[in-house]
Amino acid sequence: MCRRLGGLIALAVGLFASAATPALAQPGSHYFSVEVDATCDCLYEFAAWGWTDANTSVTVNYSFTVTAGGVKYPVNASVTGTADSSGAFLIDVKGLSLPGGCGSDVTISPGVATLTDSTGLVIGSFQNLPASLVCGLTPPPPGKALSIGPSSMEGNLNIRPGDWVSGGYSFVFVDGSHAATTVNVTSTLTMPYVCSNGTSGQFIINLGSHSYNVPAGDKNWQPTGDANNILSWAGSGQAPEGCGPGNVMNNSRGGIFSATITQVPDTGSLINWRFKYRDPNAKGKGNVNCLDATDPRRAKADVCGASWSQTVKDP
Repeated sequence: MCRRLGGLIALAVGLFASAATPALAQPGSHYFSVEVDATCDCLYEFAAWGWTDANTSVTVNYSFTVTAGGVKYPVNASVTGTADSSGAFLIDVKGLSLPGGCGSDVTISPGVATLTDSTGLVIGSFQNLPASLVCGLTPPPPGKALSIGPSSMEGNLNIRPGDWVSGGYSFVFVDGSHAATTVNVTSTLTMPYVCSNGTSGQFIINLGSHSYNVPAGDKNWQPTGDANNILSWAGSGQAPEGCGPGNVMNNSRGGIFSATITQVPDTGSLINWRFKYRDPNAKGKGNVNCLDATDPRRAKADVCGASWSQTVKDP
């Protein structure tokens, strides 16, 4: 079972006080509301709405902390949109991945949202975010289960809380006689670590669910064989405070890739898989999210060009 909770904050400037409600807001005012809803399938939805100057762009930066399995994960992200001719805007982004495992109770701390538009900055704290997700056992998604690793292509890493850790994979059909199909992949990257006091643990980066249309007989690596291509990354997240605030997590064992895979229609053909992971900050390259296309550093081979693991054939 799952309890789904939501949170809301309303912020206003200009004619309205901070206690303004949606009913009071109207075109011509500057008004900002945010809501976050999370579910037991490791996903959350972020919505922001309000009024500002007509036809202006809007960016909302937000942050909060998720505690899953006793490990605290930071969430720092942004959403963008554009106000219409009346100044109204609505941004609703679904299917965002919560960090960490969602098979046990998950708590979400109060956070901060910042609105940037033509009026400047409006800053306020979230109130009543989803406090907990009480999740019962849920069956795994249908399909073949695949696991690769631990594989230590990146060597001995000292991972710091807040580091962006990215994971990705590529696959290719074993033979060239397969029919056209869509390959659906739901996957995670698990990073074991050891603390300076000798305790150990692991954290999980949800790589999300992705679908790839593969033409009949295609023998190319999907979605790309280029380890420096942004398409080779499936998901990313920030490292938690696994060893406590500010303390380094040592990862020498490498990463573990776990996936559930289906083919629709099922061709009966086997597929070869490989994966990779990267923490640019642990490599002295800066704290770079390898899926952030707006960051020019992510295109550099020494920043996000990680090596592939060994190749494994799916069961």
